[in-house]
Amino acid sequence: MIKARVIKIICLGCRGSGQLGWIKGRCPRCEGQGRVPVAQALAMADERHAIAAGGLASGDYNLSTLTRLRGEADAIYAIAGVTPSWQAEVAR
Repeated sequence: MIKARVIKIICLGCRGSGQLGWIKGRCPRCEGQGRVPVAQALAMADERHAIAAGGLASGDYNLSTLTRLRGEADAIYAIAGVTPSWQAEVAR
């Protein structure tokens, strides 16, 4: 059985288009490629998870935004085949 390895993941900043809708030019996160290396995608997923928790606590986000951001972070980790640090801590 052959096991595939993911090496690039669609950019969370531009959703794979290479450009941000509200900024002229290339996406600063993926530099217009639409995909980022797995390590960078995992870092962006960690960032999304942290922003979600902080935004709900400060009142900047509502529950639906928190759920969406955490869902995106969980999806990136699932694609990469890695257990997120926040789930590993709960499993202990």
